[in-house]
Amino acid sequence: MQVILKFNLPEETDEFKMAIRGGDYWLVLWELSQLLRSKLKYGHDYKTADEAIESIQSDFWDMIDDHGCPIDDID
Repeated sequence: MQVILKFNLPEETDEFKMAIRGGDYWLVLWELSQLLRSKLKYGHDYKTADEAIESIQSDFWDMIDDHGCPIDDID
């Protein structure tokens, strides 16, 4: 079976970007889920909820950058 996706560019540029980057976004979600699982399973050194959120947010943005899939590139 073959699937062909067609986009009318430039009108559907956002849809096109989401389609071609889907695997990268999936990897970010997978890595984030594994980070959270690890923190829950093995513990962490966070002193406050704010510290935990800031650290995980920073890790999230690093993952986004590492996989080249910025979330602010879609209008």
